[in-house]
Amino acid sequence: MRSQIGYLAGLLIGNSHLQGTSHQNLILGKGRLGQMSKNLLRILTIATMLLAGSIAAVEPAVAGISYQVSFNSNYGSGVMARATIPSTGKALPLAKFIRDDFKFLGWSITKNGPVKYKNRAVIKPKSKLTLYAQWQSKVTAPELFGHNIGNLLWSDSFSGTTGSKVSSANWTTRYCGHDASNGGGSCWGESQYYYPDAIRLDQGNAVITTNRITTKPVNVNVGECLAAPCRFTSGRFDTQGKVSFKYGYIETRMKMPVGGANWPAFWALGDSMTEVGWPLAGEIDIAEQGGDRPTRASSAVHFSNIDLADCCDNHRYVVGELVDVANYQTDFHTYGLAWKPDELEFFVDRELIFTAPRDNIVENYWAFNAPFFLIFDNATGPFGGSYTNWQSSQTFIDYVRVWQLDGKGTVIKH
Repeated sequence: MRSQIGYLAGLLIGNSHLQGTSHQNLILGKGRLGQMSKNLLRILTIATMLLAGSIAAVEPAVAGISYQVSFNSNYGSGVMARATIPSTGKALPLAKFIRDDFKFLGWSITKNGPVKYKNRAVIKPKSKLTLYAQWQSKVTAPELFGHNIGNLLWSDSFSGTTGSKVSSANWTTRYCGHDASNGGGSCWGESQYYYPDAIRLDQGNAVITTNRITTKPVNVNVGECLAAPCRFTSGRFDTQGKVSFKYGYIETRMKMPVGGANWPAFWALGDSMTEVGWPLAGEIDIAEQGGDRPTRASSAVHFSNIDLADCCDNHRYVVGELVDVANYQTDFHTYGLAWKPDELEFFVDRELIFTAPRDNIVENYWAFNAPFFLIFDNATGPFGGSYTNWQSSQTFIDYVRVWQLDGKGTVIKH
């Protein structure tokens, strides 16, 4: 309020104006009581009410106020700078976030709220604001007998430019190293070098190329050999420290490499690897195959028999397999994990092959009601059979997707 009264219909009245009004001007004769007196009396009445707080002062509109608008990808990827938008209105910038297997619907004002603004909509903010991208799946949910598959929570379809790397927002490519922070630790008794250049995108697939070598390459950094002699170069990548998962239906579509000594896998380790180590953190092998057995698909669960951060006399495991149904090296097949509290179910081509309920291993420590991270690799060694004189093999990964399962499923972005 200005000088205690304020701006009123274009006329500013202050205490100083009232003080300057003489007594004789306020007491007018009957003959002189006219329009001027009526206006003055009206102004005096309103002024008195303003001073008493009976009505609100009317301020002129304030022009030129702008607010910062931030953008949250909401499980997408990419970068969008904050926008400065005036309260009088301006179009939002073009949405630049992307998300594999989803289409962008628009912006909401809460993480899980309805779309309030379409792409490039004009908004008139009244305060600082964060807008959240909202997405719609472009993928048809799978059907699993006895289960309800819900929303697609997360996916990577490896749809980048041929020859490029896997997304660093989701994955870390590894060298050999036993430290638990190195994707849980790698190259335990395996005769390969892991190095990032062995993993590249190719026409909608992530491809791990495994090569036979006679000496360590000198023109590229392949890291260290931890199980000499290392006769192969290969690749491993994982979501440790970037994305973790708890419950849901997790599925990949893969084509396995040809040749004995290959041991490709899609698997998961507990986030607690860096705290308690293996096997107490737990290991879920969703898909494994020995290169010498092209018609065998297998899954396994590794765990500790006691709640003790030690290795390895406490290690226990259970295995399931599917044999002589298909050749998994000649075409793509799906491999899935239906993960619920206290139960793990394993699928090949969406047919159940193996169940690991907590009740079956109740005397052991159950690590599988906690978050895990995902891993792809192709290890080499005698567990994949004898080497069969091949010079190069390739593991093809079409996608990895995570859906809600029976109302359960959480994706944790770190």
